Parts: sequence; structure tokens; C-alpha cells
Amino acid sequence: MPFPRRIWGFDLTEMKWNAFKGKNMYDRRWHLRRERLIAYQIAMNICLAAECTATYSLSKYEDLQTHVQNYAFTLIPAYAVELHNDDLIAAEVLTIVFCVFVATLFGADLFFLVLWPRRTYPNWYNHTRLALAVGITAGLLAAALMSTIVIADHSAFITGAPVEVQQQYTDFFFRPPLKYNVYSVNIAYICLLWIGWVCTLASTILMFMGVRHEMRYGTEPKNEPLRDEKGPQNRAVSP
Repeated sequence: MPFPRRIWGFDLTEMKWNAFKGKNMYDRRWHLRRERLIAYQIAMNICLAAECTATYSLSKYEDLQTHVQNYAFTLIPAYAVELHNDDLIAAEVLTIVFCVFVATLFGADLFFLVLWPRRTYPNWYNHTRLALAVGITAGLLAAALMSTIVIADHSAFITGAPVEVQQQYTDFFFRPPLKYNVYSVNIAYICLLWIGWVCTLASTILMFMGVRHEMRYGTEPKNEPLRDEKGPQNRAVSP
């Protein structure tokens, strides 16, 4: 069976891995191409860092919950101890989900821009990716606001045991602390998340500008050759 040349309308013979070389990726002949690719990469990398930091914090607080509740069964008499940290877990899950969405949408757009810069997309696709960009930016803002409020003002707490027993738990399992805002990992995750949101907002604005230009003028490059390009220049088709 021969290898297909086209998948979903994409011509696979146009895929050239040297398209990811700097001089080819940031070719200024395409409107806002350089700016879009740089913004996308920064947004994806910072959101990835925020996602990883939030995942680490989530893992540590889930381990704390497990350790405290299991430790109760070793005491006599045993207490029905529970550690409550659902507010932080919910904020971190929301952060992780929308950071993944950022990587998915802008990563796909970057990939298509690099490998198929001349491809023209139907209006439904253009409007869909713009709507997704707005939704993801709004969702990331919600995650940043929720995470900031929870970490700045909330704390995990223990129920089902006397105060002196609760103190015994927190003395033994002292990391991560019950108070969210004294854990450096949480502070780092909040800072990265806000920076990531700003970069995602910039990426969304640049996507709107670039896509609308493509819908109006097409996707052919301007009459501006690469620095090391030889031979006749392409005829300009866009302003």
C-alpha cells in the first residue's frame, strides 16, 4: 500500500524539517509570522513550567492527605481523621487543564505555520481557532484568579481529632505546610501562571491579527527574500 501524499488536505511532500531552522521559521516575508511564533513558544514554555509546578504541588498535598489519614489508624484509639485541601486541588487541576489547552492550540498553530505557511484554511476553521484562543485565555485567567485567591487566603485543615493530636500530625508531616502561602512551590506556580497568562493573551492577539490578515490578503509571502536567498524574488501579493 503506497504511503499517502495527503492527509486531511495537508500535502505531506511539503514537510521539510529544515523549516524549523531559525532563518526559515522567522522568515519576515509572512505577516507577523516571527512575532506569532516567538509569542507562541514563550506562552507554551511558561505555561508548561506553571503546569509542572502545579502538578508537583498537587502531588505533595495529596501525599500529605494520604499520610495524615493513614497515620490516624496507627493511633490508639484511632480517630476518623480527614485532611481537607480540595480548594487547592481544584485550582491546580484547573491550571493543569488550561495549560495543556494552551500547548495544544498554539502548538498546533505553530506547527502548521512552520510546515504549511501557504495553506489557506476555511472560514469555519479560522473562526474556531480564534474562538478557542479566546476561551483558553479566559479559562487560564480564571485558573490564575482562583489559584491566587486560594493560595493567598486559604489553608488545608484537619478534622476528626483533638487539637493536640492535629498538632502531632502537623509536627510530623511538616512538608508541605497546611498554610498554602508559606509553601514556596505554590508561590512559584502562581507567579509562573500569571506570566503565562500574559503571554497567552499576547499570543491570542497576534493570532487574531495574523488570521484576519490571511483571510483578507491570502497566505502568500511578501516580496522580501530571506537573507541568504538567491535568485528572483517572489511577486508580492499582500501589502
